[in-house]
Amino acid sequence: MPVLLHRSSMPPDDQAYDAWVAVTDTPSFLEKDRRLVDLPRQLQNCFDDIRESWLSLARQIGANSIGGLSHTATGAAYINDFGLMLAWSRLVEKLAEEPLQTLVLCDDPWLFRHLATITGVTAGQPPFKWPTAARLVLRGVAARVRLVPRLIFTAMALRRTRQAAVNDGPVILVYGHPGSGTDGKDAYFGELMREIPALRRALHTDCLAKRSRELCTDGRSFSLHAWGNSVFAVSLLGLWWRLPKDMVSSREHWLLRRAVAHENSGGALAMTKWQIHCQNRWIADARPRSVAWPWENHPWERSFARTARRHGTTTIGYQHAVIGRHQFNFSPNSNPDDFGSLPDTIMCNGPAYRDQLAGLGHDKARLKIGGAFRVMPGGTSYHDPAGPVYVALSSIRPISRQMLEAVTAPPFDRMEFIVKDHPLYPMTIHETQNLKRTPLTIPASRGLRAVIYSTGTTGLEGMLAGVPTYRFLPDDRVAPDTLPDGVNVPECTARELAETLAHPQPPEKTEWAQIMAPVDLPAWRSVLAPEGGI
Repeated sequence: MPVLLHRSSMPPDDQAYDAWVAVTDTPSFLEKDRRLVDLPRQLQNCFDDIRESWLSLARQIGANSIGGLSHTATGAAYINDFGLMLAWSRLVEKLAEEPLQTLVLCDDPWLFRHLATITGVTAGQPPFKWPTAARLVLRGVAARVRLVPRLIFTAMALRRTRQAAVNDGPVILVYGHPGSGTDGKDAYFGELMREIPALRRALHTDCLAKRSRELCTDGRSFSLHAWGNSVFAVSLLGLWWRLPKDMVSSREHWLLRRAVAHENSGGALAMTKWQIHCQNRWIADARPRSVAWPWENHPWERSFARTARRHGTTTIGYQHAVIGRHQFNFSPNSNPDDFGSLPDTIMCNGPAYRDQLAGLGHDKARLKIGGAFRVMPGGTSYHDPAGPVYVALSSIRPISRQMLEAVTAPPFDRMEFIVKDHPLYPMTIHETQNLKRTPLTIPASRGLRAVIYSTGTTGLEGMLAGVPTYRFLPDDRVAPDTLPDGVNVPECTARELAETLAHPQPPEKTEWAQIMAPVDLPAWRSVLAPEGGI
């Protein structure tokens, strides 16, 4: 058989295979020279291949009342690894068709059992499933036990913020971003609150009590926690996702069982249910005229669109984030009710992303350009061959750790690096003589030798600034590509980084106006209040 499947603690004799791979989070102490050549790119190609499979399964999962609360049901590659598991499955299928003998090390009990069913795979003893399953169950119970009292306390503590919720007015619904302030500036919607005095700001329930109180001192912001019911919060202790019977016998049943176990192991399902509970009670109580929010097609957003439509509230989803070919969650194909759980209007931050959403299957009549609040046009004089390398860490911690390991390797002892972590996911960075933390974004920095990024908007910012920009490919997982169609950045692995930075090449010339657009205030006024009055 071309593929040997084993646990990391029980590898076969080193003469039994030609090359080896270790799946995500599986340790290995084998010879690095015999590791499968170009694994990061092969895994990424397989991730491209499984897109429609994930969206099809997500559509089925989303039709289930509890499953619809999961990130598996949206194809959210940033915060869910179901697609990564499908990609590993696809890669092993391809390896099983090759003449060379490949050893696959896997310690994940569910993924191991799934890979063992693939034709051409000879499997050893699988990892025990019950210790991992029991640990995840206990972790899920503990997470809910900790969460429920906090929700009750927060709802009571923020009850007074209801006063800022003016009935029948336009609202922006946002997360508690550290870049937002009480002076009318919001990290997602810029200065829209200054431009539209009637606009109010609702804070998502992920915004903690302390931060909510800070933002609510402006008199125009309120927390959705304020509409939470304590009895409902207690009921979340029993929230548990079980795989529907019609999916138990599917080909991917082991991967689906894994998804269920992992989604049940934290408080995310309960938090999503709480958010939906609070937003439903707010809409029924305040009857807002219109609501705009940073739209990513997550479970709570789907519910919000349906509920708002029933109450006559106009919904506007702002495509604030970059999309790219790996942001499957932006596709309408995973929505069980098609366009029924999408906003009435989707305001795009520029022409490139509007075209990309249309290509994903969105109704062109719903797509409008509202402009970019977060990515501003800048000059192209940022490149300095003698300057430091700007390392933009990812919101995905394992990828950030691999990036830090790569730039602190011996080949870079004399090269200067400045490291910027994600504002919502700060990392511990051990500074050295040639590696320093920076609070500055790329547009605020000058004289950069190159930009290394993996996910997020920084790759686009680097290109627009005229700096040699490279997308880092991690060794054992996929970094979601977020660049718009037609915009390409060279990719490099940890092995290739030294050679890449020795002779960095300027990026292809990309015009800001081809991708983004300036904020169109009249367009925002027209969707927030179609009949006028603001």
